[in-house]
Amino acid sequence: MSENSANQPMIGAIEAGGTKMVCAVGRSWREVRDAEKFVVPTTTPDETMATVMDWFAAQHESTPLAAIGVASFGPIDFATNSIAPSTPKEAWRGVSWRDAITARFDSIAIGFDTDTNAAGLAEWSWGAAQRRRVAVYVTIGTGIGGGLIVDGEPLHGLLHPEFGHMFVPRQRGDEFPGTCPTHGDCLEGLACGLAVNRRWNRTGDQFAPEHAAWELESDYLALAMVNIIMIASPEVIVLGGGVMRVDGLLDKVRVKTRDLVAGYIAKDVLTSKIEAYVVSPGLGSSSGVVGAYALGARADAVAK
Repeated sequence: MSENSANQPMIGAIEAGGTKMVCAVGRSWREVRDAEKFVVPTTTPDETMATVMDWFAAQHESTPLAAIGVASFGPIDFATNSIAPSTPKEAWRGVSWRDAITARFDSIAIGFDTDTNAAGLAEWSWGAAQRRRVAVYVTIGTGIGGGLIVDGEPLHGLLHPEFGHMFVPRQRGDEFPGTCPTHGDCLEGLACGLAVNRRWNRTGDQFAPEHAAWELESDYLALAMVNIIMIASPEVIVLGGGVMRVDGLLDKVRVKTRDLVAGYIAKDVLTSKIEAYVVSPGLGSSSGVVGAYALGARADAVAK
């Protein structure tokens, strides 16, 4: 998209997370990144979506929107463009953002994908994964999810990647049962932010960077990185989410990933240049909402 946004259409962006919805409008990814965000707690579908749609209606009245992109928690069902019946958020099962948007706006283009696919698309377009054919974005927060971007397109297959629900070897001495309501001790169940807090019987502010929690956390995340590397062969892995803001955690994951690969893949980025391979988001905490903008801008381009 042209860097000159003056003649670009106004796009709405919704980062629809499990705890909050982050909304913005803009004519470019930079405008969306820098915009003052409208944030809504994620409660019931009716209450949350009505509040979000009311806000966008006010924006639309001021400057008509050409499209809205929705980067949603999942799983999502692309056949029905709705949140899948397997989502742990029971009230949201089968809920359609497309229906909610079309009920309020006539002739508007709609982009829809997972929050992690969208964030990966944003990082591929404008962030830390630019100029890579194959890139992976993983977020480690309240849950764990990931997106696989191939030649600028988020991967959709039977459904979409669910990196958080891979299984990794349980580390010796870790008897924590896991927090995933479906799988128990999958990666998300063992290593998401909720799991860290419950394992150590602690909530609230983050643990100190030197806490033993982060040694175990980096063990599990490095195992996940190796699985991703061996299966998807990405040219870069971007690690985002609140947990990854802990000082020193990214470096621990890098070192352990390098050691676990053990030279089997003879590439400098997996040995001496690992810091350029497992990286932080180039867009910081804005990857998700900028990704929603990217979905909306692409939908608008197709509609034209």
